[in-house]
Amino acid sequence: MNSFTIESTSRTASTQSTVLVNSTGQCPFKHGTVYAGPYPGYVHGNAERGICPHGCRPAKNYDITGGESLAETMLREAIEYLELYYHERSEDMSGTEGFLSKSERMAQVKKSIDETGTYVHTFDELAWRNAPKCSNRKYWQQLKLLDCRDVDTNQGMYDSCINHLTKATACGSAEAYITVFRPATPGASDGPRIWNDQLLQYAAYNQDGNVMGDPKNLRFTQMLEEQFGWTGPPDLKKSAYDYLPLVVQSEPNVAPELFAVPLECAVPVHIHHPEHPELSQLDMQWYPVPAVCALDMTIGGILYTAVPFNGWYANTEVLRDLTDKGRYNMLVPVAKALGLDPDTKPGDEPLWKDEVMTVLNKAVYYSFKQRKVAMIGHHNLIDMFWQWYNDEMVHRGFCPVNWKWVIPPMSSSTNDAYLGLSKAQEYTLKPAYLLGKNFLTLEREYFGQRDTTDAMKMFIAKAKLAVFVKKWINRHRQERKPVLLIYASVTGNAAMYASKLGSVLSASWQVSFFDACGASATIDDKIWNTIKATSLCIFVTSTQGNGELPSLSRKFFSTIFDKMLIFCWIRILCFGSSAYPLFCGAGAQLSRQIFANGGLEIVPFGKCDALTGEETTFRHWTAELVDKLASMPDASPLVLQLSERINDLDQTFNRRKKIFDSVTVEVFKAESVKEAAAKSFMSSSRRGSSLNIMSRRTSSGDTLGDDSLHAAVAKTALAKPFRNDRFEREVLSREDLILGDSGIDYDSGHVRRQTSLLRIDAYGLPYQPGDHVQVYPRNTISVEKLEAFLGNLAGELGLEDRMFVTLDESNTISLAELAVTSPLLHQNIDQLVQLEYFFLHQASMDAPVPTHSCLELACLATSAEDKNILEELGKNKAEYDKKISVCGLKWMDVFDSFPSLSKQVSLPFLLHNMKMNHPRSYSIASCKDKVGGEVHLVVGRFIYSRSSSSKLEAGVCSSFLTNANEGEILTFKIESCPSFHHPLDPSSPIVFICTGTGYAPIRGLLQKRSYLKKRGEKIGDAYLLFGSRSSKEGLFKDEIDDFIKEGTLANAFKCYSREPGEKKQYTTDVMRTESVKKVLLPALESNNCHIFICGSASLAEKSKVVLIEMTSEFHVNKLIEEGRLHCDVFGALA
Repeated sequence: MNSFTIESTSRTASTQSTVLVNSTGQCPFKHGTVYAGPYPGYVHGNAERGICPHGCRPAKNYDITGGESLAETMLREAIEYLELYYHERSEDMSGTEGFLSKSERMAQVKKSIDETGTYVHTFDELAWRNAPKCSNRKYWQQLKLLDCRDVDTNQGMYDSCINHLTKATACGSAEAYITVFRPATPGASDGPRIWNDQLLQYAAYNQDGNVMGDPKNLRFTQMLEEQFGWTGPPDLKKSAYDYLPLVVQSEPNVAPELFAVPLECAVPVHIHHPEHPELSQLDMQWYPVPAVCALDMTIGGILYTAVPFNGWYANTEVLRDLTDKGRYNMLVPVAKALGLDPDTKPGDEPLWKDEVMTVLNKAVYYSFKQRKVAMIGHHNLIDMFWQWYNDEMVHRGFCPVNWKWVIPPMSSSTNDAYLGLSKAQEYTLKPAYLLGKNFLTLEREYFGQRDTTDAMKMFIAKAKLAVFVKKWINRHRQERKPVLLIYASVTGNAAMYASKLGSVLSASWQVSFFDACGASATIDDKIWNTIKATSLCIFVTSTQGNGELPSLSRKFFSTIFDKMLIFCWIRILCFGSSAYPLFCGAGAQLSRQIFANGGLEIVPFGKCDALTGEETTFRHWTAELVDKLASMPDASPLVLQLSERINDLDQTFNRRKKIFDSVTVEVFKAESVKEAAAKSFMSSSRRGSSLNIMSRRTSSGDTLGDDSLHAAVAKTALAKPFRNDRFEREVLSREDLILGDSGIDYDSGHVRRQTSLLRIDAYGLPYQPGDHVQVYPRNTISVEKLEAFLGNLAGELGLEDRMFVTLDESNTISLAELAVTSPLLHQNIDQLVQLEYFFLHQASMDAPVPTHSCLELACLATSAEDKNILEELGKNKAEYDKKISVCGLKWMDVFDSFPSLSKQVSLPFLLHNMKMNHPRSYSIASCKDKVGGEVHLVVGRFIYSRSSSSKLEAGVCSSFLTNANEGEILTFKIESCPSFHHPLDPSSPIVFICTGTGYAPIRGLLQKRSYLKKRGEKIGDAYLLFGSRSSKEGLFKDEIDDFIKEGTLANAFKCYSREPGEKKQYTTDVMRTESVKKVLLPALESNNCHIFICGSASLAEKSKVVLIEMTSEFHVNKLIEEGRLHCDVFGALA
């Protein structure tokens, strides 16, 4: 080490006393030279106490480097960095092939600097850590490096940036990437440059003195227009949210080039609010990830001038982007949309701003979550940073911080860091991100000087980076052992049952919850400590795709098991559908991983089946869990008490009764509602927009007087008929592609097969081929049967009557609890809804009556026979399952099965006990560029029987869609599925594998390829393997032939499983034939090949097996790891 000590002879004694260089071994904390710039020293700190316990203090940059040659500075910084690197990384890297010892590497670097004036970093040495203004840097070790130091062209840099964005936004996962291009030559300014501040930014257009777009980028947009001739989006339709093109320059003597950012590689998030649909009318949106590219990175004396990196957004960051006066300035428009008065009178406090910020903050967070795009919130962010900061000070002895950057802009004083960091110190340590040349400098260097005085008035400072997770609730209770309940939910069903389980266990344990799919799924020390301290860890997970864990939870679980985490006791509850071959495969996967890591399952994991009813399994599973825990030697008295009463349903009934009693449901006759609505329109102006009482929310028993009715109308006037992320659009046409012999007769059990192509109006709706449409179905019950059903309810109810639900404000029941325990009630609070609409669309009439409802219905039955049967169904799981398998025990049939319930069941009872009619997902079968303002669906009617002896039944939503007529209105949502989007590089070879209606998303992708080809882009070879029952049922034969003729498809291989007179053949059989293997292998072995599989869940697994046979397991795993194997699988769509 002494041979590498560098001491500058020109330094003064005072400088030497303040600048401590770790290469000399002077500071045991090995932080290296402490600079006072560019991050100024001691903005908030105390200059006398030093930055570390050794007393090191920053000095001016010139005092440090003024007497050094370029080579001396580089060698000093290289040695300092290697000291730090080997101090922190040698243990992890030891044993790695090619890893040198510290002395060997230092000798190698010194020799290289002596001979060439520079040196080359190894892959692992490319690291970054010190950034005083970043509150999320605790995750620096999780940055995934994309090493692009060999890229030397503008096109190559652009392709690398798009690849970065694609990886960063894939599946919405919270992955942080950094792309590193070649460094600048020491002492020269020849490094590559990206002129933009961020890879994703919105343009700004000056329109008669007003700015449309992001004012922050007005000057940059003007520079593009003036220097590059940019005219806006390709369609020339300018908007407030147009992506700016990227300007890249591989070296100073190469002309900078302008490249468009494809919308599909970073689909914006449209801002909606769950309770304020009026905000959707403002059409606010934001890009999915912050990807900074205006900073240089200095590591060990080497300067990298193009290093784009991304994290994930904090809610307050997007909030400020939308509300700051120098940005989109949406405070007033949002206030007016909410019905607030932004015109504050003189002397009044403008508190409306706080309300707007709170509402919009929730809208931002909600919208990112709905789009499955990672986002973290400010409360948990600063709590995590505060804990990490203290850990850094304990273990490293130093941590530079800029207080005003890391403290969140909302609720700033609600966290310990607000005062705890008030004396934090800001200084510069390396490796570091430093401000690089901005676009004005680069423009001046290449195009020459120009006057920018007026334009610069519109240029403002950069936005803060901040991060969040849901607030961690940690209640300390004596005599209660800690239990951690980790849930992973796709639709919210698993989360609902996790909440129920937590409510039961909280009587005897200290229960903590953790959302494995949320932004908080990033594991920090606080969560690790909670996990380590828990005596029991319970996993509640739903199943997604082909028996897999929910996609947004996989990073969390892989992190847990990568660290070989050992739990003492484990319990798993999994939700799935037995219609899938890998029923509850997510639970089985967790069970295997836990066993492999030393975890102990108390009993085998529970399986809740959506087809046969989940409530009974859940109740028995919970009772079994509590009984098992009570039998353990160290069981506390509280656990024993809970075990004794867990099977006693009184406690559950009491809570349900309390919720039931807290809600009032009023029913109004149609004529009275129309009259009240007319009076409402004539009254004075009211906050909100149009009145809609004809089709949406909820109410109860006896008809009340005018005062109640007018209050209901007034409240309903403040709401719109649907949540803002739902669309109501018209069916343009329905074409039956496959049609059986006869229609549906539910009574006889005769159901014909049918597959239909629906064309739906989608003008202005954002979607990509590969996305899903979530359709809200109409129940299968006929209007005639529904009239009879209403006739059996207590009270005189008609189809046109309206109901109105209110929650007793003096009650202790919160809306949050109501949303989990009775979502149908929660959905309809303070809304007028027509009963016909409610029972046809909102309530799930086709769902089975749950066990707890059987017990409650038994109390209402007037005949001993019905009462006994219902009690047995509620208590005996075997009898309940048997009944379900025979008739389904549907709500719509409850009065037919139990006649003595007639006139005994009230409307509030149904609201409290019935499930909501959930949407079903269908793959989009079109491309907007090809079909214009339409979205196409290919729907096959789902036919099933509950047992060998039961009648055939048709799925609710598939029957609804295959019977939909032209002009009928559908309610649906668009669900983004970036993992099934077309490759950004159209020249990539593609293999499509599908069966039946699995061709739907493939059709959309092929339309996309056809559009790209006709636009003149070079597309790679694409092959289709398509399985059908028979050639007669082969879908879209003419379309596929056209795709082949025009070159969109290179070839199509079809097979049939039920072709008359021929042997059964499946897609995997075709893949194994020598002729097909010979055609497919060159594409499969290509480094940029993509494979798309869509069909039944078993198709994906069988196809993977054949792909491994054709190539290798390593090759298929590489396809999966690089996101080039895309699966869209299904089991049953009811």
